[in-house]
Amino acid sequence: MKILMTTSFYPPFHIGGDAIHVKYLAEELVKAGHEVHVLHSMDAYNFKRKENRTPQKSRVIVHTMKSPIGKLEPILNYCFGTQKYTMNFFKNLVEKEKFDVVHHHNISLLGYDILKKIGNYTNLYTAHDYWLVCHKYDLTRNDKLCIKKECFSCCLKQRKIYQLFRHLNNFRECLDDIDTIIAPSEFMAEVLRNEFKNVKVINNFIPEYNIKANLEKTEDYFIYAGVLTKLKGIINLSKVFSEIDKVLMIAGTGELENYLRELKLKNVKLLGFIPHNELFPLIISAKALIIPSVWPENNPLIALESLSLGTPVIGSDAGGIPEIVGKVDENLIFDKNKPDELKNIIANFDAGKYPKETIKKIYEDNFSKENFLKKYNKLLVKK
Repeated sequence: MKILMTTSFYPPFHIGGDAIHVKYLAEELVKAGHEVHVLHSMDAYNFKRKENRTPQKSRVIVHTMKSPIGKLEPILNYCFGTQKYTMNFFKNLVEKEKFDVVHHHNISLLGYDILKKIGNYTNLYTAHDYWLVCHKYDLTRNDKLCIKKECFSCCLKQRKIYQLFRHLNNFRECLDDIDTIIAPSEFMAEVLRNEFKNVKVINNFIPEYNIKANLEKTEDYFIYAGVLTKLKGIINLSKVFSEIDKVLMIAGTGELENYLRELKLKNVKLLGFIPHNELFPLIISAKALIIPSVWPENNPLIALESLSLGTPVIGSDAGGIPEIVGKVDENLIFDKNKPDELKNIIANFDAGKYPKETIKKIYEDNFSKENFLKKYNKLLVKK
């Protein structure tokens, strides 16, 4: 089949796990014999980042959009939901290539109007975040799960743009043109089913990695890998380790990196950004990976990567995290608002209870590419 993926970001010009998922999926579909195209915005990447990166060779056909107005294009798409240049770029590509399937991912900086069908193709959307129902995309209010929708006051308080386009009939019509919304977690599915009927749960997947490391040796430390922000729960995590005689490795960068360095916590080691080929051996040797998020994360890839490497995951009860951790041991789930629960788990953690081959089997049974594609292929049908 002929498939188009749309995404604000695409590796190497990306800033998060949603873009990595698109790359994984696109490459697996090519291997399966499909012709896969990806549309992404270089302007969106330039707006978020300044590093120069080199495009990677791939059998995926990549269409990089660069607007005459540059970084203003994604900003206007974010604020108003549509821009003529982006829409025309998408429309011309679809009319030229006549795709069988168009699969939308993170389109927050591309605009909602590309969700409207232009032709007779299967129209899919993966909810990597809460963009469909939340102006801020994270479903939080005052750093807590949003219970009642008070979007205007929430945006005002958080200094976020209130997106008036969400009140337009055209916005709803575009959403109605989606044949299937893919939710990577049951939590995400339950949130979306309050407003949509066409929601199907398909957990994220990761490819198999060829990592040369000792799969049997476990070192005396725990590890966190990700962005260093408040919503990730990194402050609470660091404080927990400062109060117990256990070592925490932190791999990643973010707005709180300098703050954490200034604290100089004796049991916390900040490693900064580490590429996958160096990070994965550290995860393999760790007692466990910890995901302490206080916001409702969806289906974080780092957790799946840890399981695939044979390392168990300790996680908060936020969002879809318990769905992953619970497959290992429900006793490794802690209340995100009760650091003492995490402290007790770490203090009493016994790595011997979680053999690496057992953990890898959990990954294979739940988050392998085979499991994903078996469900995904059923959606690749002309409507």
